[in-house]
Amino acid sequence: MKKIIVLLLLVAMTVSLLAGCNNSKGNDSQNTTKKTDDSKDTKDTADTKDTSGDKAAKGEVKPLKYGFISWGTADEHGRTLNAAVEWAVEAAGGEFVMDGSAISAESTIAAAENLIQAGCNIIAFCTYAGEASVPQISRLCQENKVYWTMWDTTISDADIRAMIEQDPYYVGNTNEDQYDAGYKTMKAMAEAGAKNTIVVKYGVNIPTCDERVEGATAAAKELGVNLLYEIVAPEDYKKAAQDALVAYPDADSFFLAGAGSQSPSLAAAMREAGKNKFYIGAFDYFDQMGDELKDGALTIINGGHMVTGTFSALMAINAYFDTPLSEDKYMVTIPYLTLSSYEDYEAYIQYASQGAAYTSEELQKYLKVYNPDLTLESFQEGVSKWSIADIKERKGVN
Repeated sequence: MKKIIVLLLLVAMTVSLLAGCNNSKGNDSQNTTKKTDDSKDTKDTADTKDTSGDKAAKGEVKPLKYGFISWGTADEHGRTLNAAVEWAVEAAGGEFVMDGSAISAESTIAAAENLIQAGCNIIAFCTYAGEASVPQISRLCQENKVYWTMWDTTISDADIRAMIEQDPYYVGNTNEDQYDAGYKTMKAMAEAGAKNTIVVKYGVNIPTCDERVEGATAAAKELGVNLLYEIVAPEDYKKAAQDALVAYPDADSFFLAGAGSQSPSLAAAMREAGKNKFYIGAFDYFDQMGDELKDGALTIINGGHMVTGTFSALMAINAYFDTPLSEDKYMVTIPYLTLSSYEDYEAYIQYASQGAAYTSEELQKYLKVYNPDLTLESFQEGVSKWSIADIKERKGVN
């Protein structure tokens, strides 16, 4: 039976939901909660020394308390993300502890301190609030001998990368191929009819966001789409969109590099400008995306990357169980679940959002103590199958 113990209560606060990790997230007053159940910054998996080939796993299952840092669970992305991390922790027989107070670098560090003080053996976080939190969290983990990993993160600062490479408790990170996702999103928009696009970025000097825009820019150039203007980190997305549409009345589309929950605001700005046919490509799932896909306001959205948290957890748990998959730090690349129709949305809701996309038995195949044949390569190969089709196949659905 699961127990929920409040460890930290925060006053409700309102913040803008920004993009995928490496962005600022939505409104929430989530407490720190415990649940109990009876690249660029690191080396790519192809370049690491795989230590997992020895079939006789020498590690052992240990008592485990896993601390997870996020912005909370008030939105679809946050809710499914935390649930997906808990899948991994339950598969390892551990306790899941969540601190949903991280809305800035400072509060991310404070959340790490809270979780370490609560006795967590592993913690995980994302740099959506900036990379300034990384050095201090690294020091905290070394001082307390706590393993840690980063989900949905790429570190751009060379000094920080060099520092965490020397941290014996840092395991690695997960992220998506942001450039490729940006390219494919703009391509889908162009194929749907977009010709004049306004780019909307949720932050400054955030690699995840920048790489998505770089990919979109390459696709736009190749396909003849005009990129008219770039909105950066607006306080009010709708007003920023309205102002841009006044300055660029020929605009027929928005490329939203994150903060998918702002898509309705952009759609409203389009309609109020007298545009009934427009195109929005976005990142990060949100609660109203089904309606937006159904009525045509949303052309394409990338998300379903809650499993960045799942697999970064399994990476760290392997190390904590003394069966690390590599002697080096490494990155695992996670695919997006891309939705471009209401039918796609229905499949996602049924098989991933409202139910566990993986069983504990399926996830134990990613832990070497249960699967001695596991290697870093087979780990990445399994992760790369993540898709609606893969979920249906594992569920036995045609």
